[in-house]
Amino acid sequence: MELNKNVLYAALIAAFCAMAAPDLNAQTKYWVRFKDKNGSPYSVSNPSAFLSNKALTRRANQGIQVDMTDIPVNQSYINQVNATGGVVFQRSKWFNAAIVIIANGSQLAAVNSLTCVLGSSPVNRYHASTSPDQLQATPQASTKKTASNNNAYSYGPSLTQVSQIKADCMHNKGFRGQNMTIAVIDDGFDNVNNNPVFDSLRNEGRILGTRDIVAGNTSVYEDDSHGAMVLSCMAGNSPGNLIGTAPKASYYLLRSEDVFSEKIIEENNWVIAAELADSLGVDIITTSLGYTTFDISSQNHTYADLNGRTSVASIGATMAARKGIFLLNAAGNDGNNPWHYIGVPADADSILTVGSVNGSGIHSSFSSVGPTADGRIKPDVSTMGEGTYVCQPNGMFTAGNGTSFACPVMAGAVACLWQANPGKTNMQVLNAIRTSSSKNGNMDNDYGWGIPDLCLADAILKSLPSAVAELSKQALVLFPNPAKQEISFELEESPEEITLTDILGKTAGFSYTSNGDTYRLSFKPEMANGVYFMTIRTKNGSFQTKFVKE
Repeated sequence: MELNKNVLYAALIAAFCAMAAPDLNAQTKYWVRFKDKNGSPYSVSNPSAFLSNKALTRRANQGIQVDMTDIPVNQSYINQVNATGGVVFQRSKWFNAAIVIIANGSQLAAVNSLTCVLGSSPVNRYHASTSPDQLQATPQASTKKTASNNNAYSYGPSLTQVSQIKADCMHNKGFRGQNMTIAVIDDGFDNVNNNPVFDSLRNEGRILGTRDIVAGNTSVYEDDSHGAMVLSCMAGNSPGNLIGTAPKASYYLLRSEDVFSEKIIEENNWVIAAELADSLGVDIITTSLGYTTFDISSQNHTYADLNGRTSVASIGATMAARKGIFLLNAAGNDGNNPWHYIGVPADADSILTVGSVNGSGIHSSFSSVGPTADGRIKPDVSTMGEGTYVCQPNGMFTAGNGTSFACPVMAGAVACLWQANPGKTNMQVLNAIRTSSSKNGNMDNDYGWGIPDLCLADAILKSLPSAVAELSKQALVLFPNPAKQEISFELEESPEEITLTDILGKTAGFSYTSNGDTYRLSFKPEMANGVYFMTIRTKNGSFQTKFVKE
């Protein structure tokens, strides 16, 4: 079941409130939460002041409303925090919070005494729980296919990972990621500015920007190598050696992870990176990171937490999907470990979690499995993460093992598929990918829906109506309005989700019945009089309207 966006916003706050507070002297960074966004110079009626045109276009194309979670953190609140001597390092509009560097207890007390501050939590220590990806000395035999003369590219040893999901079929149709934008959130992109495999990416100006959330600057090319190898699975272009699945897409390179750090701040950093990607208007976010275990055992993510509504990163991932972004996350490499489940944010709702298979389509034993704690199948799909051909920062090609490589192989393919079907929503694309996959109808928690077929997914999407174009033709009329105990509306499509919220964002309870295309909502007795907003989500888009209860 998809998560109600108002429940999601409440969970955003609760997730940080739940953090325990270790010794102040051991901490320098705090998550400071603000009470509201009152007095902001920004308004949802003028979103171009804080969202790019591309971000607004993505929302408009999918019938997504701009709401208060899009409003930036109030600058006057930031100024008040800085005036205490604390230093605001990063800020999160979705959580209405900031990462603040605090030197001592008196400074923290001053911050907490501000009338705009709801509370603060220290950033605690963690250690990564997922097993690392492994590089092989030589490619597996299954990766040594050669491309046929009929293919658009000379794929060399990378042909297997591309053709297994029929991404070469999309390339042959001319869809290679042109005009699609992918944000890669990772731990660094060592030597991407020099590596020959990215020559065309650099020469054509398709690295649109970089940001180091960890260090607070834009320099990402001297950090860890993991993100560089991940990027090569999508953007690599070395004929006869390696062709990525989206060799013509554009990219933002965002560093959220510090491999030398032991702080849980990476989850917060990830959310901030996702918010940045949203505001820049990216189409796709791909991330090969995951978290489960912390140094303070009471803070460990338990299996019960894997419900998409508990961990900070998972809530943020779901929020990104609600903004119309197609988000992919690696399942993790814990399949052979006592903790063999996926991590977070791989448990998030409405994203594509990617597991690993080898070149023959057999499940990789290291690939983490589901289900989620609330019973959803994970991973969603599986692609080649065992023997995946990648490029190292030194320009050498090798085969690697890890869902970290399976995920970007899929992400680039998604870019080509969505490029071919620009009128469809992220959820339509996700559902088409699942439906096209090899185990559709016989899903399990090793493979998910199975290995996708991008050309079949393309055909499925072309059979669907355009998301917003069709819905916008319909006028949603609520009656009676004002309403007393119930309200009705007519809709040709079956709603997948209906939510009611008051002007403060509090969710109101109701039950509903349907008779053909007419839906009648009966209010709960405790529902107060006032103005309410109704959001209706269908598989092809969404509506939002308002009414008065009296």
